[in-house]
Amino acid sequence: MKFNISNMTVALAAAALGAASCTANYEDINRNPYEVTAEDMERDGYAMRSFMTTMQSWVIPADVNQCQFTDLLLGGPYGGYIADANSGFNAGKFSTYDPQSNWSPVFYRVVYTNEMSNFTELCKVTEDENAIAVAKVVKVAGVHRVADTYGPIPYTQVGTGVDPVPLDSEKEVFKAMFADLDAAVEVLTRNRAGMITTDADRLYGGSLERWGRLANSLKLRLAMRIVYTDFTTDDGRTPQQLAEEAVSSELGVIEDNSGNAMYTGFGKDGNPFYVCFFSYKSGAGDHRVAADIASFMNGYADPRRASYFNESAFAAGGYAGLRNGIQIPDDERINNFSRYNVTASTSLMWMNASEVAFLRAEGALRGWAMGGTPEFFYKQGIERSFEQYGLPGADDYANDSTLKPADYADPNKDYSYSIKARTDVTIKWAEDGRELERIMTQKWIAIYPLGQEAWSEQRRTGYPRFFPVVVNNGGDNALTEGLARRIPYPPAEQEHNGDNYDAAVGLLHGPDDYATRLWWNPEQ
Repeated sequence: MKFNISNMTVALAAAALGAASCTANYEDINRNPYEVTAEDMERDGYAMRSFMTTMQSWVIPADVNQCQFTDLLLGGPYGGYIADANSGFNAGKFSTYDPQSNWSPVFYRVVYTNEMSNFTELCKVTEDENAIAVAKVVKVAGVHRVADTYGPIPYTQVGTGVDPVPLDSEKEVFKAMFADLDAAVEVLTRNRAGMITTDADRLYGGSLERWGRLANSLKLRLAMRIVYTDFTTDDGRTPQQLAEEAVSSELGVIEDNSGNAMYTGFGKDGNPFYVCFFSYKSGAGDHRVAADIASFMNGYADPRRASYFNESAFAAGGYAGLRNGIQIPDDERINNFSRYNVTASTSLMWMNASEVAFLRAEGALRGWAMGGTPEFFYKQGIERSFEQYGLPGADDYANDSTLKPADYADPNKDYSYSIKARTDVTIKWAEDGRELERIMTQKWIAIYPLGQEAWSEQRRTGYPRFFPVVVNNGGDNALTEGLARRIPYPPAEQEHNGDNYDAAVGLLHGPDDYATRLWWNPEQ
């Protein structure tokens, strides 16, 4: 797949997208509504709905093929949730740090381009501040995943006439994303009783108030992402201040499962995770549950296992995960490992109340004003997760002080490689120096299957403790025990866009490879 930052961004630059306001330079379309026909109005309304729903469909791609690249082959293994199970992937895959050439560009070439170009086009066809505010929230929800994958990306100078559009440092991208969220929250709070048309909303039925809470929750997520940096906004706000603003704002953050960001509206094939787990490879599926998540939840005797996984077909039954980074055997026994318990109609989750509670638990642990203690929000995070799946027993689970993550025992005994657990962290809250590990471990379990977010948070904190890869074809021994820290820019970029590529690499904190840490990712 050919990838070129210059080619990709020329069309975006021509659209004259302003970083702070999507209506900049569009005076020619700021027409008096009394001077347009009903047909014009309907056409613009239809176009707005189309651009809005298209943007939503790319946050976590609803397209099966693209979702497989971003969230099952990349985010799934790196987040400890999903393992590759198709021997055809042995030619090169993310989990062994040598993906095939058409895999790496997808987040950048497809997801980023669709989010930014559809946002630009939406701003051309509507002056509705509510629609624009919602679109800004959607844009940040999608684009921050791209920045968390590569590092520097184009953001602030798209639309300025510069060609090729240079990449911004990660710090500048985060500044721009916070500015977009702040602007959206202001509008959505002021118009909280209002609606956008339900035809333009595949998450919240048009509710501006619920979109405002998602905006604040994303602001909290991004503030926590950069907690180990020296970041301040242009007006001097720190990550702590941004996080405290989010939870104390008039709309607040997502606090219960009614506010979960759940995308619906798939095509005829349904949820892309369902297709990848159950339809590909002649009905056997390309993926299985990863050994990491299965071993943690088996050790904790976690009641959510039946909601997350299908039982394995091995004689012992139960839930069996598959190690990542193996040479996948061309063997029918691979089909015996557990799969994600997903159906064609299962919604795609962007963010849930449980994640927000755990973010607040971490903030409170750092002494931030989150509205409660670390223990309170830690237990609330577990409770919200159990509630999401209609399960009792959250209190008993949260108060268990004996169960620990299980060692991994390969049910086949010969190709998935048994290994000891990498941690013995227990569930019950205790002030013993392992509070952050508990928060991150339980958050990781609760946000399944958001592998991209899990990977980002594992990089940031070092938790949970994943199993090392079995096979490392990436040329860096540090990756075997550690984890990929980012994805390199596609090789074609260096070949076809050398000056811009060199400038982009200059913004990194090391070479353009898997081992270079992003700006927000500290040494563990």
